[in-house]
Amino acid sequence: MSENIIQIEEGKYAIGLQALKKDVDEPSAMANYLSQMAVVTKQESYFTLSLLLQSQQTITGFQIEDEDGAFVEAIERQIDNGMDRRYEMFEMKQLPAILNARVQYEVEHEGKSFSGDEILRLSFMEDSLKPLE
Repeated sequence: MSENIIQIEEGKYAIGLQALKKDVDEPSAMANYLSQMAVVTKQESYFTLSLLLQSQQTITGFQIEDEDGAFVEAIERQIDNGMDRRYEMFEMKQLPAILNARVQYEVEHEGKSFSGDEILRLSFMEDSLKPLE
């Protein structure tokens, strides 16, 4: 977890994000499959983070790292098969500027199936934070 915590008031917000490689500040291959906007809701003492996965057939699993360093599953999922999208909602105690995530994927390429399990970082852009109604 990052030491840099984004402070927000209660409410619902859109925030820009970038999917970065695990160890370097370069775009992750996951960047093509993850929306560049997330929705953060703060209610009382917890946050809900909603992420949009843009190829839900390819992304077979997705977890975020909690405050204890464990990777946790979404508390809720909404699938749109027609658009091949999936919203995943995670509960958090705080919103770090950099959040570690883990993705499992399966892709078809030239008649072969490739799968993997990778760590990446989600970088939230505090200056893009906008209230939603």
